[in-house]
Amino acid sequence: MQSSGSSWAATASATTNDAPARNRFALSGRSIALDSRIDAVRRDLADIRLADRVFAPHYAVPARRSIGAATAILDAPDGGIVSQALAGEPFDVLEFTSTHGWGRSPIDGSVGFVPRDALVDAYDTSHIVCAAKAVVHAERALERPLPYALPMGSRVAAVPANDEWYEVDGGYVLRATLRPLDDATSDPVAHAIRLKGVPSLPGGRSGDGVDAAGLVFLALSLAGSPPPRFLDLQAETIGTPLAAGDPLRRGDLIFFNDHVAMLVDTDTAIHADDVVRCEPVAALDRFGPIRARRRPA
Repeated sequence: MQSSGSSWAATASATTNDAPARNRFALSGRSIALDSRIDAVRRDLADIRLADRVFAPHYAVPARRSIGAATAILDAPDGGIVSQALAGEPFDVLEFTSTHGWGRSPIDGSVGFVPRDALVDAYDTSHIVCAAKAVVHAERALERPLPYALPMGSRVAAVPANDEWYEVDGGYVLRATLRPLDDATSDPVAHAIRLKGVPSLPGGRSGDGVDAAGLVFLALSLAGSPPPRFLDLQAETIGTPLAAGDPLRRGDLIFFNDHVAMLVDTDTAIHADDVVRCEPVAALDRFGPIRARRRPA
């Protein structure tokens, strides 16, 4: 990890006595194409975990933090939105400035800046919100809701309070709104349907709002198969490609130039338009020609 205005070489931070730095960080093979959305590399600094792949003047060891409240990941401190980091998720900081931390989300792989006030000391979580929102209650009773809800995808440290409730930081949530982090289900469509009516949000991937790729990312992640975060990468790598004449089925993905939809059945798709909605597949032609069809594993 590097503080703004100071840096140090990889040999000062990650070498050990059993191997000289020259061998440990020797670059080999052809040069690789870098994607600033997912590769934590800048002209002045790179993640030390990339030291065998890229050259940078300085390398930084990531400092693990947790996200205290959902926040946008930005391409610059005052720049555009790359993605979103959710409460309870880890974030690997490579540089602190006075206002932001620059680093990488190990959850969706996105690289960028998050506000320093959204970063807290790293803590362990046990459960993830699987309902569109988990309302936090002051007591183990529906009559005492707090003006606070955890959107789908948020991570919490939860302790069973009884057969109906979990205790979380700040109160209690219904057990039905959480599931253990290691207890994935196999139907991403069911997760997507729970988000019907959720607004479209640039960079969003939570129950508070999603973009088109964010809906796919969230649904597949909850189903146990996290895909790439970004639309073009999803269209190239998710599952297996389908030919134009192959019959489509529930869960298949249809990609357009700047959009993606998930099949609910052979005639209906769910996608993030102005809100998350289901509509006939035939109505999706307004997004232009189909770029790819893929079937998640």
